[in-house]
Amino acid sequence: MKKKICIIRSGDITFISRIHRAAEALQESNKYDVETLSITPRDGVKRIDYIYKMQYVDIKSRVLKGSVFSIIRIFEGLAKLFFRALKQKADLYLAIGLEDLVIVYIISKINGAKFIYSANELEGDRRRLSNEKLNTKLNQIVISAERMILKKAEQVIAADIERAKLMEKWYKLKHVEVVRNVPVPMDISRSNLIRQKLNIPKDQKVLLYQGMLSKGRGLELAIEACSKTPLNNFCFVLLGFISETYKKELKDLAKKNGFEELYFIPPVPWRELLYWTKSADISIVLIENVSISYYLAAPNKLYESIMVGVPYIASDFPEINHVHNVSQSGILVNPENVEAISKAIEKLLEDKSFYDECVYNSLEAKNIFSWDNEKKRLLEIVDKVNFA
Repeated sequence: MKKKICIIRSGDITFISRIHRAAEALQESNKYDVETLSITPRDGVKRIDYIYKMQYVDIKSRVLKGSVFSIIRIFEGLAKLFFRALKQKADLYLAIGLEDLVIVYIISKINGAKFIYSANELEGDRRRLSNEKLNTKLNQIVISAERMILKKAEQVIAADIERAKLMEKWYKLKHVEVVRNVPVPMDISRSNLIRQKLNIPKDQKVLLYQGMLSKGRGLELAIEACSKTPLNNFCFVLLGFISETYKKELKDLAKKNGFEELYFIPPVPWRELLYWTKSADISIVLIENVSISYYLAAPNKLYESIMVGVPYIASDFPEINHVHNVSQSGILVNPENVEAISKAIEKLLEDKSFYDECVYNSLEAKNIFSWDNEKKRLLEIVDKVNFA
């Protein structure tokens, strides 16, 4: 008889490919019945075209606009997720974030269910409060709470080697497993989605940053670097979620620096993302050293660039370095050095021999950084759970 697995996330998981890949792999193994619980997207679209079951939790208090009501919206969402998850009576729960971890821990106390923590972030390094001292104190409390809860977890999983090492230290764990955020293998010979969407000329090169568009992701630095690059045959495209306020800031910055070729594209479904990545010429994978979590991360977009053979310009940080030492499919730079970023752009645009070498190297690297390898690790971890 198949065991039931419930993957819970206190947010909208529509664009979180890590969760969908995990759910799909577990369902396809034919050993488990998988159900995911998610907050209903703000656009109200409940996507259900998955091979596993998908449940959404509606937040009625969203009609109460303004930050003053945010605590009400959060409480409603967490309460509804808890009771919906409890109702599932799953044999195993997978928690992705801190709030999910607390929920599945309480459920395990009630009905004895097992749980695994597959951490998407370093929760003990989040900026929850504007006051630095209070935020540091709160993060210390978070780490202490996680340490206590994770003693009861069947397993703890991180997305990166360096993060796993730090989590072992924080939570006093003997071993944290690593399952990388890499894409499902695909062979995409060509794609022209970006140029078609934006009516960009065929001879104009496309630099792409995809993912969450927010502070700390090197976007301002990249725009400045674009403006200083002594070439005019390229544009910079930002694909993903962005607030209107921040979009205006970036547009104003580009205008101030005399760079007119800045474009924005809304987020796309995770299954389509690689086709959009392939339609670019260079992938911008810059993150700033604004936190330990950022510094020790290898962003999904790095692996996605490798998968489709688009050379990257990425931050020279420890985890990204691990990947780059294997892939050799782009250029690493100091993300705070605008001149270095500009020179990297120029080299990839002008040095065809080097560019082709990066593309060639990615052909082998994509077989290493492939979900076919990572899902085996995930299944091994879950299969070891003692459901007795």
